[in-house]
Amino acid sequence: MHAWLLGLGLERALAVLMLVAWAAALLVTCAVLTFSSQGSLALGLTIASVCVLTITPVLGYVVLKLVYELEASREQIRLLAITDDLTESYNRRHFMDVAEAEFVRSRVQRLPMGLLLIDADHFKRVNDTHGHQCGDTLLREIALACRGALRGSDVIARFGGEELIVLLPHTDLAGAMAIAERIRRRVARLSIDWRTERVEATVSLGVAALRPDTPSLDALIHEADQALYDAKRKGRNQVASRPSAVHEVIEVQAT
Repeated sequence: MHAWLLGLGLERALAVLMLVAWAAALLVTCAVLTFSSQGSLALGLTIASVCVLTITPVLGYVVLKLVYELEASREQIRLLAITDDLTESYNRRHFMDVAEAEFVRSRVQRLPMGLLLIDADHFKRVNDTHGHQCGDTLLREIALACRGALRGSDVIARFGGEELIVLLPHTDLAGAMAIAERIRRRVARLSIDWRTERVEATVSLGVAALRPDTPSLDALIHEADQALYDAKRKGRNQVASRPSAVHEVIEVQAT
């Protein structure tokens, strides 16, 4: 019954329940009139009262349960629409929507904002050596490790392939570098057992932070991407940033 009503949608389901209530009220009215015409008004009113007291809570329960199930279903659909299936992080489209709004807010209110681009090192080699299932498992574990190093206000998403991206509200460059290093260390301790081998993981991270002259979110992402390239070029498993026009690379030795 509930599944059938749920398939109708909230508006149609409520309309069906209203029709049921009206039909019940009509039957009660007919019963009262019938018994009244036979001189049994008290009996008719008693039957009517029993029907009302029985039907009202049942309909109320059905309506409340229906509304709850519809809201839960809508929330599940909403989460599926904004979540990456593999990493269980947000998808790129949702991230860009959230990050764009945060970028505008930070610019207007002159608040700090950081951004991280994270790339799994030697990911193609993992896929080629151990297969794509191993690569998928490793990427899922990397995303989980990254989430464990973040704060509740931070937003992480799969940006594409083996790349993750992180939005850091209220975070300057020094704070973003510290979070990036925490992620790097956490992932460096990660390994998975795959068949007869142990597969380890490291990541390279590019860091950027909002400046007064940053023209757009795309420009900030580009800056983080260039810093990520620097980290890769310097040997991977490192954190790098470009805080000014003359870029600075902060190298972190692998532990």
